[in-house]
Amino acid sequence: MPLNNKSIIKGTYLPPGDKSISHRILILTGQVIGQSKIKNLLQSEDVINTLKAMKLLGVQIIQKNKDFIVFGIPPGGLFQPKKVIDFGNSGTGIRLMSGLISSNNIEVKLVGDSSLSKRPMRRVTQHLSKIGAKIKLKKNLYPPVKLKGTGSAVPLNFEIHIPSAQIKSAIMLSALNTKGTIRIKEFKTTRDHTENMLKSMGYNIKIKENSIHRFIEMKNNKELKKINYNVPGDPSSAAFLISAACLKPGSKLKVKNMLFNKTRVGFIKTLMLMGGNIKVINKRMVHNELIADLVVEQKKNLKSIILEPKNIPLQIDEIPILSIVASFANGLSIFRGLKELTVKESNRLLLIHENLKKIGVKSIIKNYDLHIYGNYNLKKGSGIIKHNDDHRILMSFFISNMICKKNNIIKDKTCVKTSYPSFFKHISQLIH
Repeated sequence: MPLNNKSIIKGTYLPPGDKSISHRILILTGQVIGQSKIKNLLQSEDVINTLKAMKLLGVQIIQKNKDFIVFGIPPGGLFQPKKVIDFGNSGTGIRLMSGLISSNNIEVKLVGDSSLSKRPMRRVTQHLSKIGAKIKLKKNLYPPVKLKGTGSAVPLNFEIHIPSAQIKSAIMLSALNTKGTIRIKEFKTTRDHTENMLKSMGYNIKIKENSIHRFIEMKNNKELKKINYNVPGDPSSAAFLISAACLKPGSKLKVKNMLFNKTRVGFIKTLMLMGGNIKVINKRMVHNELIADLVVEQKKNLKSIILEPKNIPLQIDEIPILSIVASFANGLSIFRGLKELTVKESNRLLLIHENLKKIGVKSIIKNYDLHIYGNYNLKKGSGIIKHNDDHRILMSFFISNMICKKNNIIKDKTCVKTSYPSFFKHISQLIH
């Protein structure tokens, strides 16, 4: 059944495994002596590239039915890879692995596809260079990354001014093979999955937080312990179906086993403020992560919203789908402070604006603020969507078919494989 303006969303939905957690659990179990088991690992191209990278560095990983068995090696024990490590489209993979490799006495070249090769790496490597790693970038900014790690990394105090979990996690992974105490100071809270996993695996890590800063202290005097880890459902992937259900009155969606970490569900709060009828039930803690089920039962149309810059980091990946929601909400919505959107898989801010115009929605960019003029009218649609192989842009504007008179045209849908290979299958199961 095609998705169109008559579609509503109904059914029970199990989101795919969380992408951020899948990357991190592969890396961390790869640094444990012994056998760990991972269930519900997201088998997207991005995550599989991280898995391949860990194998090239000497970690044995075996797939057994739907589970992955990891036989790790200790921190500092990474093997010299025999070839270049290719991360495809994965900014998370290349940045996190740069951190892990930087404190190992090996020399590697990390590459990516044409999109990844235009994304900034210096924001990570400037920190890693300080510990003693030798790093060269294209134009001193972009991949490929030529990295010569150090076996005697210097323990330092780090201040992270760009709100980025990838920067923080790269530093934390370098700390696994750094003697002494490493301290990190964040000026804005970012997703904390690396910290939560390290706690669950018995590492010596302490975290303090106040209204302004977040402090992390790590010391490698305790070995990581092996773990059996069930990856929870990805809220960033679920956001497409949850938002689609909120778009149309009459929709009823039950979401099961979704990660409900406070750094990842800002979009839920936004949808609820817009009038989304979302109930969060059955909350439970597993491996220091909050998991929940949701029930979306939409009974009325949504209203507009203004998001301030402080609200953006905790829902940065969901801005594309929220822009579709804002288009079908009554009134002017403003998303302020979207500079970080310009250095994602594409310039998402510009692509959102250009594609909204193509489907018949008025929007304006002022500095890095996005103004969307929404109403309950069906949009003209039939736009040829430009997504530049950005999976979140593609999926968001596919959902926009629900609010358009004529379906939009998306010529190449293969890039969904980077994060959500089962997207179209899940949509087809839930539309009515």
